[in-house]
Amino acid sequence: MIVLLTGDDEYAIQSQLNQYKAEIDFQWLSLSYHRFSDNQLDKALSVARTRSLTDGKKLVIVENCHLKQWGDPELATLQQLVQLPNSTILVFVANNVDKRLKVYKHLVKYAKLLEFSLIPPWRYDLIEQAIVSLAVKLYTNPTDNAVTAKKIKLLLSEDAVTYLAQAIGNDMTRAASELRKLSIYAQGRKLELGEVQELVPCQTQNSLQLAAAMREGKSHKVLQLLDDLLSRSEPFMVIISTLLTQFRTWLWVKSAIVSGVKKDGELAQVCNISNPHRIYYLRQEVANTNINALAGAVTMILDLEMSIKRGADGRDLLVVILGVCRLFQVV
Repeated sequence: MIVLLTGDDEYAIQSQLNQYKAEIDFQWLSLSYHRFSDNQLDKALSVARTRSLTDGKKLVIVENCHLKQWGDPELATLQQLVQLPNSTILVFVANNVDKRLKVYKHLVKYAKLLEFSLIPPWRYDLIEQAIVSLAVKLYTNPTDNAVTAKKIKLLLSEDAVTYLAQAIGNDMTRAASELRKLSIYAQGRKLELGEVQELVPCQTQNSLQLAAAMREGKSHKVLQLLDDLLSRSEPFMVIISTLLTQFRTWLWVKSAIVSGVKKDGELAQVCNISNPHRIYYLRQEVANTNINALAGAVTMILDLEMSIKRGADGRDLLVVILGVCRLFQVV
């Protein structure tokens, strides 16, 4: 079997690799489990072509295969894919691939393509589903195979799951780690919100949450979120860039709706939003928002960005953020 794993969800990719690893007889792991870097393609294919010494499965992994680094010589090497024994599982792993390349087109003739993308950070509903699913599938150690690992039994109340989605975000690697910690504490009993809040700090306050609090005019929450971001040394320009992108998107969506654009597909195209599923949430976010306030916010944040690019030290960040927050406060 040949597989191409791509995407930015590293936890999902590692979980898939662990599933393949679990197919190998544990006592023969040192003889049947091989990892190679992208510049060792010849060696990887050579190992993959030889039959397993144990009569069982052999797993060969080639990492960092974005494919742009491979030209005609590597394409010639990949002609050997047709000669692989049935007992070999050959896996190519890449964060992203250029699907226009000849190497990619050749590879997917023989390989099963599995794509794993991170859940968008604003889709808390999907993040909650992923956390619930993860709690069911979790093992004591993600690096163990299914033969040696012990399955975790973890029960969480609904509001605890909601909190975890807010606290952890779309980082499934951290989610697995936190759930494993919770399971050790719970010892099989159901955990409620208060216990989960004590054990899992909300460290994922991010600039998107800050933007949402500003749009809602919640100055107290804005101060808490900004303090959290700065205490984690989040760069000024990263915060400002995210805020500008978010408020600009809200302004585009609100303007398009006000001007009469009704269909989601058209709205996504007009506002240059690549994921049309996001439109549903954007509509809700701008429904009760004043378009003049959004325009004012974009202007203020843009001025701040320009001043910092010209050499200002960013001390106006708090003043501007609170100023934007006041634009959305109900008088």
